Amino acid sequence: MNTDRKFFIFTATLLLLFAVAIIINAAINFRSYSLQNTREKSQLVAQIVRDGLTAHMLTNTMDKRSFFLRSIARTNEIKNLWIVRSAKVEKQFGKGMTSEKPKDAIDREVLRKGEPVKRLFENSEDAIFRITIPYIASAYSDPNCLACHKVNEGDVLGAISLEFDIGSIRREGIITLLKIGAITLIFIILALIAVRILTKPYLDFFGTLQNSLKHARKGDFSLKVHTKIKATDVQAVCELYNMLIEKFQNTIGTIEHKLAILLKASSGNCRDPLEKASKTIDMLSDIHRFKMTIEHDSSVAQIFERIAKVIRIVMKTESFLIYEIDSKRNLRTIVYKTVDEIVCSKISMENAHECRAFRTQSTVSSDLFPQLCKSYTGSFAFHYCIPFSVTDSYSIVIMLLCEEQKEVTYFKENLFTLRNYLENAKPVIESRLLMEKLKDRSLRDGLTGVYNRKFIEEFIDKANLQAERHATSYAVLMLDIDYFKQVNDQYGHDIGDKFIKLLTQTIEKNIRKADIVARYGGEEFVLLLHESSFKGAEAVAEKIRDSFSKKAILVNGKHINKTVSIGISFFPENAKALREAIKYADVALYKAKESGRNRVVVFKAEMYQHEQY
Repeated sequence: MNTDRKFFIFTATLLLLFAVAIIINAAINFRSYSLQNTREKSQLVAQIVRDGLTAHMLTNTMDKRSFFLRSIARTNEIKNLWIVRSAKVEKQFGKGMTSEKPKDAIDREVLRKGEPVKRLFENSEDAIFRITIPYIASAYSDPNCLACHKVNEGDVLGAISLEFDIGSIRREGIITLLKIGAITLIFIILALIAVRILTKPYLDFFGTLQNSLKHARKGDFSLKVHTKIKATDVQAVCELYNMLIEKFQNTIGTIEHKLAILLKASSGNCRDPLEKASKTIDMLSDIHRFKMTIEHDSSVAQIFERIAKVIRIVMKTESFLIYEIDSKRNLRTIVYKTVDEIVCSKISMENAHECRAFRTQSTVSSDLFPQLCKSYTGSFAFHYCIPFSVTDSYSIVIMLLCEEQKEVTYFKENLFTLRNYLENAKPVIESRLLMEKLKDRSLRDGLTGVYNRKFIEEFIDKANLQAERHATSYAVLMLDIDYFKQVNDQYGHDIGDKFIKLLTQTIEKNIRKADIVARYGGEEFVLLLHESSFKGAEAVAEKIRDSFSKKAILVNGKHINKTVSIGISFFPENAKALREAIKYADVALYKAKESGRNRVVVFKAEMYQHEQY
């Protein structure tokens, strides 16, 4: 219900209630006045009858009293009149006329109590007011009652009963009330018309204002407010409102445009620019705090942990993986995961271009088409993959997993927010990658590309702590090319470098990705085989030794072969610290050299004791 109708109904109701109150009050007052007037008239008639009877008594004409009473009874509005004698008067003067006997209980009650009784008898047609008034004997009245009557002071001498027909008065009252009601109704109608005429411009003004505010709430600030009201205060309100709405239109438009530029996209489906701007500013604030946080993280791995927290908050999911992709090596690696099952095929991990999201550089949503990505092998009903390029050679892919379609819809609705977090993380990730690349170069051998001795020294301490927490074990292999000094002396260092590279290639072909290979010295190499058994470590060492011995390098038209000696120790079986295990592997290598070279020797405790001796 609009304001116009509400105001009209309220005003009409208020006026009607006022009219009803006036009519009810008039009716009550009219009725009270009529009854009071009748009572006063009855008192007057009673006094006249009493004086008349007294006069008849004094003139000794009591036998003529009936004519007197009839003449009184013929008075207008008196329907009936009669008098009754008390028992004491009857005893003194006789019973009197037949009409002077008590007619009903009211007469008898008045004679007994000496108090007047009033009754109103009315129905839909008639209204009769009955009053019975006692005559009380008194020596102080004029004339003195006790002079004629043999009674005591205050005794009841008799009573007069009067019945008044007040039906005509009631009818006149009803007609009067109807006239009042009609006049009031006419006044109400005229008042409503006047109110309607006077308030319509104001109601129209507020209606226009309300319509403008509704449009403004939806982002449309073009609707101005105009009014025909000449009042200066209302005109001032119009002008101020129009100035405000125009300012909103210009300011919000500018803010929205700048935010869109800043975020490089729209901020969602929200139509209200104020709400949109508020949400966007909140998001920018959160993104700024996120960026400030990751700028102080020391590694890419820590940044990925931050991104994982953002994914949980923004996408509201606990099932996801983050992949990093090296486009130069065409490899895809899991850097963060919350599920243990394998969700992508092995081929797609070794060949990054098998990943549809990376290959197309577009979001992949499995709800669009069954088996959209052939590399997906997980058990989740839906997967949603988001590619994001960090550098020319480095990208990440975020895979979100879920069981219901509505979750995929939620991912799509909040993709914009997640991408803004990633955009702000991009320069920080790029910076950390460069730092790690530089650090990695300082930890790698320039000739072979494998780790150097510095890396091994730093890795040892971390490995010891990891072993304490997770019971990690390593097989340590120390390798050395046999008679390598002769190669350098006879053929030069260039040929020596070729043999070192050849050994590196041979090692890398026979170990796993989880294993570590490092150039420990000139022609010495250290291998750390992660979680390897005794037999497995020996088998790897034999493959390397045998394979290297069969490879040759062409020097001055002649193929030259070299051999390698290998020493093996095990951590923590042989040593409590990894550094000590490397020392034991070196001892075993020395035994291999001492016993003829081109062989694999496994460390035994007595070897170290013998060396000490």
